[in-house]
Amino acid sequence: MEFKFSPYVAVQVKDYDKAVDFYKRVMGMELIEQKGNDTYLKSGPMCFVFEDAPNGKSVFFEFKADSVNDARELLESEGCKVTQVFSEKSIMFADPFGMNFHVWEEGAF
Repeated sequence: MEFKFSPYVAVQVKDYDKAVDFYKRVMGMELIEQKGNDTYLKSGPMCFVFEDAPNGKSVFFEFKADSVNDARELLESEGCKVTQVFSEKSIMFADPFGMNFHVWEEGAF
């Protein structure tokens, strides 16, 4: 099983519109695109997805896998827990050490 780091770090923020404005205007991040409640920004080689999360905030990594089903089997065998299933090809996990991450495969979005 190979996990490829998606070029994004996802950031869930309160005050979504203000946060996006701040990172574009003050921090100089470049707008890549906006889809629904997600805004994709870039700073140098790093890309970020800012997500509207009115009830809280979280930062998590994004990983692309050839098969989310295979990834799920491996990750659960290593003590990871599924925290949210978005679709057959898009699942959020919590590792045994306190980190959350999203695993997706081609065609998930």
